[in-house]
Amino acid sequence: MKRWLPLGLVGAGAVLGAAALLLSPSEEERIRDRLAQLEDAVRIDDGEQNPLVRHGRIRKEFAEIFAKEANARIAEIGDSLRGRDELAAAATQAAVVYQTADVRLGGTEIQIDPAGMTAAVTATATVTGARHGQAVRRDELPVALQLEKIDGEWKIVSATVHPRRSPGDDGP
Repeated sequence: MKRWLPLGLVGAGAVLGAAALLLSPSEEERIRDRLAQLEDAVRIDDGEQNPLVRHGRIRKEFAEIFAKEANARIAEIGDSLRGRDELAAAATQAAVVYQTADVRLGGTEIQIDPAGMTAAVTATATVTGARHGQAVRRDELPVALQLEKIDGEWKIVSATVHPRRSPGDDGP
């Protein structure tokens, strides 16, 4: 009986190890989780009136989402943003223009390099929101993101938001 105990423990360890591998999220799932976190971070709702509270929340979220030296090109504002702090400031300022806004990324395609250290993401950002005093509007904007695995976590290092699509337009 005592001879089978070590073999049983080794077998149980192997089963637990295999289960952990099968149940752990794939790299693509981790990237999708990061994108969902971005969607939630840039949301604007009526309940968040204080710009200091909004900025603090966004800075905290962006520290997890973006690399410190991330950059973004946004066609709608015509500027390039450099660094996580500028990105957080721009996201905070969006509440000055929009009363409510919700961003959802759809049609997402993820290409992970063979080494598993960088990824390219293309998607369509559907922005549904109302500017102060105006009706709700929906826009679709093509988005391209570059991510890198930094300290074991996927972080966005570059984001490009192309001009909004016109009806019948097939993309950038």
